[in-house]
Amino acid sequence: MSTVIFHTERLSVRPFEPADAVAAFAMWADPEVCRFTGDEPPRDIEVIVADIPRWQAVAERGPGCGFWAVTTHDGVFVGDVYVRPAGGPAGDHEVGWHLARPCWGRGYATELAIGAMAHARRGGIERLVALIHPDHAASRRVAEKAGMSFEGLSDRYDPDDPPVAVFAAPPAAAAGS
Repeated sequence: MSTVIFHTERLSVRPFEPADAVAAFAMWADPEVCRFTGDEPPRDIEVIVADIPRWQAVAERGPGCGFWAVTTHDGVFVGDVYVRPAGGPAGDHEVGWHLARPCWGRGYATELAIGAMAHARRGGIERLVALIHPDHAASRRVAEKAGMSFEGLSDRYDPDDPPVAVFAAPPAAAAGS
């Protein structure tokens, strides 16, 4: 079992392991999970097996960064959460989350967003943003509940894709970090 990166009240966040492939595939194969991501559901579990080393490598992007598996404290797979360079303005880091559909509506996403931002701050990351499909009302609410503010629609993070709704965390000093 991997080392836990951080805990929230109800959840444990840790690096992905090969054993997570089945649960991650079940989550990502759900078209509703992929609805606002711009990704197609994976065609088979081998896609997820190949993704896990790439997810693990996000931690090499710097302190506070990672793409992690999320479970309940008793080990039930919930989804994933990540902090990674955003690809736009220098220094911006994206915080994001994906949950298996049976875990929707329980407040897990907000709990994860807050926990991931705190972890990123401990790693020295200053500017955190959530890049959300403009029509994804549930994720927009999560960002707001996590203390992030809507900055507007922008394509500055990926000019080849449609604009996303950018939500920014308050500066570290204002966030109490």
